[in-house]
Amino acid sequence: MLASEAIYQILGSIFNDRVGPSPLPEGFDKSETYITYEGISSMPLMTVKNWTGHDHVRIQVNVMNHDNIECEKAAIKVKREMDSQSIIKCEFLGERYAGLDVETQLWQIQIDFYMWQITC
Repeated sequence: MLASEAIYQILGSIFNDRVGPSPLPEGFDKSETYITYEGISSMPLMTVKNWTGHDHVRIQVNVMNHDNIECEKAAIKVKREMDSQSIIKCEFLGERYAGLDVETQLWQIQIDFYMWQITC
């Protein structure tokens, strides 16, 4: 399973399917939390002869909300759900408070994870 598929499967129902790849879609409703994700880096798992079909990927999950407190609560939900799921191996790396985005007027918290994805 790809990391992006796993993220949607884990977080989609919790955030009313307001989960998708970065950037935010045009015309989105700013009244609720929105989650985006993007790949940061990938390292293939190799044997002596070839690639195994597994990648160790670094994924950034972006939590956005018009209210700072709700954004923080949503970030806690993301960490809790990603930690307790059993769909894909996942390791929490850290988070960054990105503050208020002037263009969208949304508060943003970025959470990084390592995930093992299987591509074949």
